[in-house]
Amino acid sequence: MRASSEGSGFRTLLLVLATLVGLVITGAAGVWQFQRGLEKDRISEEAARATEATPVTIGAQRVVEQDLRFRRIRAVGQYVPGSTILLDNQMHGSRPGYLVFTALRLNDGGHVVVKRGWIAGSPDRRKLPDIVTPEGEVEITGVALPPNRRALELSSDVLSKPVWQNVTVERYTARFGLEYQPIILEQHGDAADGLVREWPQPAIGSAKNYGYAFQWGAMFILILGLHVYFYIRRRAQARAS
Repeated sequence: MRASSEGSGFRTLLLVLATLVGLVITGAAGVWQFQRGLEKDRISEEAARATEATPVTIGAQRVVEQDLRFRRIRAVGQYVPGSTILLDNQMHGSRPGYLVFTALRLNDGGHVVVKRGWIAGSPDRRKLPDIVTPEGEVEITGVALPPNRRALELSSDVLSKPVWQNVTVERYTARFGLEYQPIILEQHGDAADGLVREWPQPAIGSAKNYGYAFQWGAMFILILGLHVYFYIRRRAQARAS
């Protein structure tokens, strides 16, 4: 009788622990997805306000990235020869290709990394597409993007190649040894260079995160409800016996 009681107590303890683990996992996942949705909404609102603001011309004076994020900006200068980098594994519809980045030397001094557009890749991965880069002075208008986060997978050997898995201002500095504005200029408009510039809106899709948050929340309530149900049922059975 005592052994049966101990076994029942052990099973109850395991059930409680499993319930707590399930509640912690589903609760944390639900909160994280909800916060991601709020963050995407905030970024979308920030981008909408910045797009409506007066365009800013950048030059030698170093800008503050947070002040210009998603704002329309203008830059005049010349592309730096040999500074074009291709961002690998970029899809346009169902077509694989690359995003093209090139450094722009500003007339007033300094440099900025320009996210120029998308170009289709070749079925032969060893053959890179031909990139048309305008010579002489160019005027670039577009939107200021964050300089991208640092990643650790690229070695110095990979940085020396024309195709990267990640493009950041920091990597451009390491590769070409120039001083850049702490933004990436996403080019808009037609430049007759054959590149596609159909840019997505920043941080859209918060509804998906809210949907995931709802699903995790429903699982949280289900686990809690089942635990309460079986607890009440066990208590009723114990009183009946």
